[in-house]
Amino acid sequence: MSKQLRWGFLGAGGIAGVIAADFQVAGLKIQAVGTRDISGANAFADTFNIPNRHEGYDALVNDPEVDIVYINTIHTFHAEHALLAIAAGKHVLVEKPFALNAAQAKRVRDAAKAKGVLVMEAMWTRFLPMMDAIFEVINSGQIGDVRFVAADHSQYLPESFAKRLWQPELGGGALLDLGIYPVSLFNRIFGAPEKIAAEATLTDRGVDLMTSAIFKYGEGKQASMTTSMEVFGSIGASIVGTRGRIEVDTSFYEQTSFTVYETDMTREAFVQSVASRYEDKIEGRGMQYQAIEVERCVNAGLTESPTMTLDETVSILEIMDEIRKQTGVKYPGE
Repeated sequence: MSKQLRWGFLGAGGIAGVIAADFQVAGLKIQAVGTRDISGANAFADTFNIPNRHEGYDALVNDPEVDIVYINTIHTFHAEHALLAIAAGKHVLVEKPFALNAAQAKRVRDAAKAKGVLVMEAMWTRFLPMMDAIFEVINSGQIGDVRFVAADHSQYLPESFAKRLWQPELGGGALLDLGIYPVSLFNRIFGAPEKIAAEATLTDRGVDLMTSAIFKYGEGKQASMTTSMEVFGSIGASIVGTRGRIEVDTSFYEQTSFTVYETDMTREAFVQSVASRYEDKIEGRGMQYQAIEVERCVNAGLTESPTMTLDETVSILEIMDEIRKQTGVKYPGE
């Protein structure tokens, strides 16, 4: 029988509230919350009926009633706080992006392996039922050999609404917050690219307002992405194979619908027709599934999820490092 595991929330920002609501949907146990000041911890705990409240992150990670720490602080602190929790012997779910860059991610990965605890990036999209269904189609061979993937993640996020994204000292810009979703999707389908060509429009403070990139893989396969915090885009994705394609509706990184098209190659003129339509609904937003995976892995004695390994998390950050290198985005202290 699986053990009931107890979660501690390190931070109580906006995303923590969404996650906590989905935890309640799934019946997961939030045992504790820790924030920089006790008033924030108390307010969050009162909202979600959390028994243990801590002022400061050291107290949270050292709470003996906490088995897993969920880190949801600002990008620039993810690695530091993950290392803090690992040192305390806790399993860790780290909000995406896992770290600011690959060097930080490697330090966290190595510390987790040395300590023997499970650490996973909170790339929640990977664990959605919708994404499971997409990869069932891909792996079945229904659309043939996937040759090209395209995805857009562009949202209108002005400074008045999302000030953090406009500040380089807080790891701002479209790529790390939004563009990571296309990059992670491409990486799961194709692995690491052989070559990247990227262009960006930067703000006067040096974070990317908009970034576009082409990825080249073995056997001539390609992917393309655009991400922006200046405009709303389609926030859709296309996965194109030799026998058909999958069109993922807005927003491709959430639980959404998709259509599978098959190519009829028996006619003189090739024709694509609708083969199936996926429209399944879920309860909540869907962020509970990543936590369920963490608990499954911990109860199975695993220190990594096969769906989101630490090496792949490092690889994704190496890709984003290269994009930033090509486009001139550098964060203070790097």
